[in-house]
Amino acid sequence: MSGAYRWKRWGCVVAKKSAPKMLKITQVRSGIGRQEKHRRTLRALGIRRHQQSVIQQDTPAIRGMIRQISHMVEVEEVEA
Repeated sequence: MSGAYRWKRWGCVVAKKSAPKMLKITQVRSGIGRQEKHRRTLRALGIRRHQQSVIQQDTPAIRGMIRQISHMVEVEEVEA
């Protein structure tokens, strides 16, 4: 008998793992003339060209990168 089944049988609520939240990140401002640190952050997010969009998981590390270059990108939450 599996652990989750046993808990359900006893009438307990079992938390299910939901799909991870995803973020669509689009570069809207150029990296030309910006600090090297900001350009490297764009590259670390997977953005290589102006107006390019990438999908990343919503994690604290990604949120920190977005906060650092918030003046250069637009962010939307998307379904996984």
